[in-house]
Amino acid sequence: MAMPWAMTLYGKDVLVALSGNFCGRPRIGLYHSANEPGMAKFEIPRRDSSANSYLARTNWLITKCFREGRIGDARRVFDQMCERDVVTWTTVITGYVKHGMVEEARRLFDRVDAKKNVVTWTALVGYIQDGQSEEALKIFSKMLVADGVKPNEGTFVTVLGACSDLAGLSEGQQVHQMISKTVYQGCAFVVSALINMYSKCGELGAARKMFDDGLTSHRDLISWNGMIAAYAHHGCGIEAIGLFNEMRELGVQPDDVTYVGLLSACSHAGLVEEGLKYFDELVKDGSIILREDHYTCLVDLCGRAGRLKEAFDFIKRLRNKPSASIWGALLAGCNVHGDLNIGKLAAKDLLEVESKNAGTYLLLSNIYASAGKWREAANMRLKMKDKGLKKQPGCSWIEIGNRPYVFVVGDKSNSQSELICSLLHDLHGKMKKVGYVPHDDLIMDEDFAIT
Repeated sequence: MAMPWAMTLYGKDVLVALSGNFCGRPRIGLYHSANEPGMAKFEIPRRDSSANSYLARTNWLITKCFREGRIGDARRVFDQMCERDVVTWTTVITGYVKHGMVEEARRLFDRVDAKKNVVTWTALVGYIQDGQSEEALKIFSKMLVADGVKPNEGTFVTVLGACSDLAGLSEGQQVHQMISKTVYQGCAFVVSALINMYSKCGELGAARKMFDDGLTSHRDLISWNGMIAAYAHHGCGIEAIGLFNEMRELGVQPDDVTYVGLLSACSHAGLVEEGLKYFDELVKDGSIILREDHYTCLVDLCGRAGRLKEAFDFIKRLRNKPSASIWGALLAGCNVHGDLNIGKLAAKDLLEVESKNAGTYLLLSNIYASAGKWREAANMRLKMKDKGLKKQPGCSWIEIGNRPYVFVVGDKSNSQSELICSLLHDLHGKMKKVGYVPHDDLIMDEDFAIT
């Protein structure tokens, strides 16, 4: 028989003692501290008791372990179970995905010995949560040919998110066609995901059409927020404000998400005064709790407009410690407008909360360079290298005839790389003729290194 082991599930006072493999006599017990009066005990049944009760309680225990961040304990419980159902497998797979351990989730998924259901598949499509959207689409394709498994609302929302992340218009359109043949075509969450997908793929007109025609019932707040966010993504501030006003006229009350989209739209469109007005309105509305995203939007709004001192003073007045995103928005504004003094202060605070972000060093290096302080600029890049930080090379892709073509900065492996570079130089020249190309002289050789 295996040696007994114990793990703390609920702090010092409660232990889970586990012996053997849960089969037959060995069992799990939850014990309160002996110091507590009336010490109570709760046991997960032996295997020879009701199978349903055994599975329900062990599945519950695994869920608790993951919820408490006890990943190793969850896996030990799973490994010592002599019987598992689809809920067991799904619980562990979902737990791994939520904790960013997608490779472990995939390995477990591949050895599922119970019939995979839609929840199990959707958990794996959750690869998007770890930035592996291409893998998510591959898994979704396998799901479609799996016997008896059909996507549900959650699956469609997740896979549309993957399409949005990849700007995969053709894939998104195929998923849209599937949705149109299901009962989910009028679901608010699915329609919102479609709006987001078309917007991220550059099809703002299609996104608006989904908003106007996609819902079988009345529009709810989710769809309004989705369309406002789409306008924000494309810098259409006037349109976002118009939609916001229309929403309120129809009696739909905005929430915190609405204001994030609205403030972002004002920021991207340069509508500073309008953005400040709506932020002030938000502050005075006691029904909505302000969160980090609202503060970040306001700093970004002022930073893009060059009102950096105003943004910095606002940050200093915040009650809670500013997050990395807030300092990052200020530093980005300093980079655009070449404000070295505030830029140094922003970078210092940003590195305190996020010390391993190569982008911070590069932005401050660019700010130094724009001020003609080349030695300081070089020192920032040396510090970045000394810490083992690397800038991820820029990457883009295009699909022609269902074949993707990927382009990475500095990569000349493509047989037509000379022609591609020549066209880029021509485009660059035309951009200069029609407008300002910021910090064109600050691009350094190491920016093009392949990591």
